[in-house]
Amino acid sequence: MTQTNTRSPSSPSHQPGSPGTPPTMALRTYRFLRLGVVAVIVLLALSILRESFEADPDCLQASISAYYYTPVQSVFVGALLVLGFTMIVLWGRTPAEDAFFNLAGMLAPVVAFVPTSDSDKCLLVDPTGSSKVSDAEKEAVLDASHAAIDNNMYAYLVALGFVLVALLVIGVLAQTGRRWTWLVETPLAFWGPWLAAAALWVFGLVKFNEPGRVWLYADAHMWSAVVMFVFIVAAVVAVGHDKHRDRPELDEGPEPAWARIYWTLAAVMSIGAVVIFLGHDRLGIDHLADHWVFWLEAWMIGGVLVFWLLQTWDRWHDGAPPRTDAEVVQRRTLAAQRRTEQGVPHGGEPISPRTQGGR
Repeated sequence: MTQTNTRSPSSPSHQPGSPGTPPTMALRTYRFLRLGVVAVIVLLALSILRESFEADPDCLQASISAYYYTPVQSVFVGALLVLGFTMIVLWGRTPAEDAFFNLAGMLAPVVAFVPTSDSDKCLLVDPTGSSKVSDAEKEAVLDASHAAIDNNMYAYLVALGFVLVALLVIGVLAQTGRRWTWLVETPLAFWGPWLAAAALWVFGLVKFNEPGRVWLYADAHMWSAVVMFVFIVAAVVAVGHDKHRDRPELDEGPEPAWARIYWTLAAVMSIGAVVIFLGHDRLGIDHLADHWVFWLEAWMIGGVLVFWLLQTWDRWHDGAPPRTDAEVVQRRTLAAQRRTEQGVPHGGEPISPRTQGGR
């Protein structure tokens, strides 16, 4: 009877040299991308901690996003760009995971380029590094950021528009040619996220061209961050669903332990965010009431870090997942060949010389 391999959270997907292991160079690149995201999140945390204690130990910005107006700005913007880029370039194992991470990655630059408009808890600095303490001075710093928003969002919307047009052309050509066959075999996995991305792009373009750009300056950061985190949590749920189901086409069985871990993390991230949002002014904690956005963002970023560490361990020996029928057949054929070379029966353990000889 055909069996599929199952695995517990105590071991990664594939051991080195096991069937289905990707090429060394691709695997090394994949690992460094994943570890790089962990390093970038830690870098952002350290930068915020240092600035908080250097400026004033009693001065904590209203939100992590408000550190855009402090010397943390370069790290803040760079970290979000790296995170967004990595979420897009790393393919998901399922269309749902891939789509949610692509959309979240598309919104990350908006969160970076459009700073929060709620930044009045303590010291801000202008581009020259001078501290601003009065309300009028702080308002001037916020207004000065508009030129950067205009420039960066213009460049981003134009670049993103070119990407969407290029993907549209590729999608149309795939219907008539032999290239990009995975688009033809799984059209919904391509056109669904493309339509969602195009809708977000059109919405952003409309808001960018509104007179005064009031919504862009005041609300774009908040809503982009909220939707980005919603997409990330949805991706975590999709990863758990993938672990819960049987994947006979990849010779993999369900992994319920890993599924529970991912689903639990998604639930903890969501419930914690709701508790902070609804309870910040009801729990009687003055610090939480004044800085609830900061702790909400910290909670969600912490959840992303935990997820990334878990998935890095889970997929330490995985490569890019197969997308086309031909790639699936190739992966299974390679796995069968390696099992034969290693003396491993389908779904079993290596055959020892003793069992091969009958003794």
